[in-house]
Amino acid sequence: MPENIREFLDRKDTNYEILLHHRTATLGQAADACELPVHQLVRAVILVDAQGLLMAVLPADHVLDFEALCTLLHRDLELVPGSQLATIFEDCEPRSYPPLAPAYNLNVIVDTALDELDVITFEPGVHTTLIQMTSSEYGKLLGDNTLRGTFSRPASTLRADFDGSDASLSHVVDQFTPARVKRDIEEFHELPALPATAAQILQLAADPRANARQLADIIEQDPGLSAQVLRYANSSLYGYAGSIKNLQTAIARVLGFEYVLNLALGFSIGKSLRVPQDGPFGLDAFWKHSVYSARLVEQLSQLLPKKMRLPRGTAYLAGLLQNLGRLVLGHTFQPEFFILNRFAQANPDMPTCELERHVLGVTHDQIGAWLMEAWGLPDELIVAVRHHHDEEYWDRHASYPQLVLIANRALAMHGLGETDKPGLPAFCLQMLGLESHQVIEITEKLFENCDDMNDLARRLAA
Repeated sequence: MPENIREFLDRKDTNYEILLHHRTATLGQAADACELPVHQLVRAVILVDAQGLLMAVLPADHVLDFEALCTLLHRDLELVPGSQLATIFEDCEPRSYPPLAPAYNLNVIVDTALDELDVITFEPGVHTTLIQMTSSEYGKLLGDNTLRGTFSRPASTLRADFDGSDASLSHVVDQFTPARVKRDIEEFHELPALPATAAQILQLAADPRANARQLADIIEQDPGLSAQVLRYANSSLYGYAGSIKNLQTAIARVLGFEYVLNLALGFSIGKSLRVPQDGPFGLDAFWKHSVYSARLVEQLSQLLPKKMRLPRGTAYLAGLLQNLGRLVLGHTFQPEFFILNRFAQANPDMPTCELERHVLGVTHDQIGAWLMEAWGLPDELIVAVRHHHDEEYWDRHASYPQLVLIANRALAMHGLGETDKPGLPAFCLQMLGLESHQVIEITEKLFENCDDMNDLARRLAA
């Protein structure tokens, strides 16, 4: 554990137990690793206003009620930005902040829900260790002047507050969301830069004389990207008899120039934006859904009537990058992204786009389209990203977002990803000349032969 925490515990002559476990990303995972109920763990949320910093301590399975806390203290508190947290807890790993306010000279308020706990367990600043002590020992560490109050609720109870209406959703989200979030998004002008590899690929795509050797030269500059493309070429998805050991062969004999170009473009863009691994919108979930959706959109695109058929590489990329905006949000606004993940996890019945709109004031499809436009990506992709939740969009390049929408609905029927509405959209299928049984059959085959895609998703998320 951090030396500061060890010295603090020794100085206070604290009786405690150390629980070691494999590296985890969340408190829930740490609880599972140590075979503990997650409600026994506590966490710290760091807030700030004009009066200064404040640590709020609450059970790990609770959500902070900003409205209740601000009313209780007569303060206008908001989350501390991630960059400032790194300064406050410079001896700790990211997202592991010990609920020991005196060790960092912070004021503290403890939620009354901790009164129900006989044993207190928390991370001491690293994701491989838990500290466990009696609640009386923990109380002595915080001191006699600790503020106490009720300002959190179990995440599981939030669903009961949502009756399906916009007014209900707005009330619930506003109650548990700091006001600073919308302000930050509205003032968000600096979009991430296009990765260098992606820029080279786009430049090559604009050259009518470009060839497989030139594309291979660009991809080989990035060993990770090169390995992903070769792994794809050697997978059972494309049934090539033999082993592919160089990129030029993978491009010329197996995958094709345009397909590899789009594959490499998608992977290089996606890998440039880093967000937490865990949660409904974390990297693990993002890449698994993206890889499956991309493959399904690609296959469906080849079933369209001949005059409507889409380039398979562009179709693949539309499915792969549809939720790029979520990566941008997670990359740029990590504390808010954590809230969004926690809210979505606690409330799976709430429409995620509506959650984004109320929590952040903007949705991932808008952010993704802004970014793609700023990067100069093809119009087909911008349209696919912006309208892949919109059944009513039948304007320019409509086949791309509608295929993505159909693929997402089909994947949701197998429990992968989320959807705005259940079932396949009959009108969209009719407009594209597809039959529902075709979509269902292809999707089922996708899940029957999923080892290669699962492996690819895991490697992309790593």
